[in-house]
Amino acid sequence: MELSDSERVDVEKDREDRISTLPRNVIDGILELLPVEDAARTSILSNNWRYIWAMLPNLVLNKLFCNKLAARSQYVFKDTIDKILLQHSGDIVKFVLDVSAIVLFPYPDIDRWMIYVTRNGVKELTLKSNYTTYNVPSYVFNCPTLTHLELLNCVFKPPISFLGFPNLVTLRLEKITFVPTPEFCVINAPLLVNLTFMYCNSTKYLNIVSSRLNSLVVRESHYDIELSCFMNCKNLAALYLATNNPISAERSKLEKLLLSLPILQLLSAGAVPQELPFTLNCLWNLILGVNIGQMGQISYTLELIKSSPNLSKLEIWVNATSVTVEAVSEYLDTADCLNQPLNKLKYVVIHLFKGSKTELFFVKLLFARCPSLKSMSIKQAKASGSKEERNIVIELARFPRASPEAELLYFPCSD
Repeated sequence: MELSDSERVDVEKDREDRISTLPRNVIDGILELLPVEDAARTSILSNNWRYIWAMLPNLVLNKLFCNKLAARSQYVFKDTIDKILLQHSGDIVKFVLDVSAIVLFPYPDIDRWMIYVTRNGVKELTLKSNYTTYNVPSYVFNCPTLTHLELLNCVFKPPISFLGFPNLVTLRLEKITFVPTPEFCVINAPLLVNLTFMYCNSTKYLNIVSSRLNSLVVRESHYDIELSCFMNCKNLAALYLATNNPISAERSKLEKLLLSLPILQLLSAGAVPQELPFTLNCLWNLILGVNIGQMGQISYTLELIKSSPNLSKLEIWVNATSVTVEAVSEYLDTADCLNQPLNKLKYVVIHLFKGSKTELFFVKLLFARCPSLKSMSIKQAKASGSKEERNIVIELARFPRASPEAELLYFPCSD
């Protein structure tokens, strides 16, 4: 049966390219989900699609993409990225370059790419260099549009003219070497909310000032960050203090979730601090990696807890004990080590619990000083004999509790 003219029009409309009629932001979102090379191939679909990929605001050149190009040759790798940037039009809002598995020495090509994106309105910049460290160029420091900066395997040396990051909200630095400057480096970042240090060197040459800092993460190989540098950050709400000891697979998973939180290292390893010179009034979530058998760390931990009057959740990852077990046990058994109630603390979680004498004294102390405690969750480090485990649970259950609602939750090791 022959179709009428109006029916033919309806059929043609049904055959119309519906994707091309989508709003531009939706099309951009679809292309950003594709690898860069696949997004570029859409340019052959039609005249309308010819330049869409070249106007994407987000360019993600991840490790897989860079490795595939470099496997062909260094020339192909450099030439391809040059062409991507040369053909791009409009602002680059987000730029990710991961060459952490590629040997590039020297670095003139990265310098050229960095200067291009910083001149084209980049807001989110991620650069992951390889094991031979890369000197962050001055134009990255002087880029006023940056709101998110992530660096891996770089040398961090701001130029003398550097005034700070006026719009930076998130800063993540991993395996960064800070170079001493003629004057102590003070970085003003008035909008900074999230700050993360991972395995950085020479951090003593760095001081970041931000009144809005909400989360601070520091996990280092060389522990020379001064905790007091960040105590003027009156909005600090989440604090994660970690050590550089080997961690379990379970802890590794947790730490991946905590990368958006702050991390600091417990520095004290000797004398018991009398009182910390700051108060963290906004802090409600505290996560610590602590050697409970070491006097300096356990005493510093208690002082930090006392300096957080609104603390609601405390999470402890227990590290190895040391030879000072008896001295620490005696210290934890005195009233002076925690001479004030923790009125706001409701939830305590202790991971990698081994049932040592110092751990038991620590749990007993928290039970006695937390009148609002709702639950004490203890997660065993490794499987033990049923009799030994039963004795530990019985002793924990006998500890007096300041809170009538406090519940003991004991989780045996599943191994």
